[in-house]
Amino acid sequence: MSDAATWVTRQLSAAGFTALPSLRPGEYFKTTGFAVEAGSIPNAARVTVTARYVGQDKYEQWGEANKLANKLMDVLEPLGVGFEEIDGREPNCAFDAYPPASAGPVRPDEEPTT
Repeated sequence: MSDAATWVTRQLSAAGFTALPSLRPGEYFKTTGFAVEAGSIPNAARVTVTARYVGQDKYEQWGEANKLANKLMDVLEPLGVGFEEIDGREPNCAFDAYPPASAGPVRPDEEPTT
């Protein structure tokens, strides 16, 4: 796990959210939860949220995942975390989280603070 993923996981855990150990394709839709892994670019954490499948309406399922993702972002935003939503993941929801410079490495588009 990257430094950013470890930091994001710790912050969410401190707020009472427990990340799933993984979200392999066979595990999607069996539970509502999220996993944190290294992002596709340095100094980012990828958060993937899934909702338990409850019927034929995939948009309802995406709505549940989106609600949980928003709660997670609400925890991280006051800590100075930047976000980039990942499109095209419905009925899952995913976003990259960029911890603030004070938490470790600097985001690629951010100037270091001194």
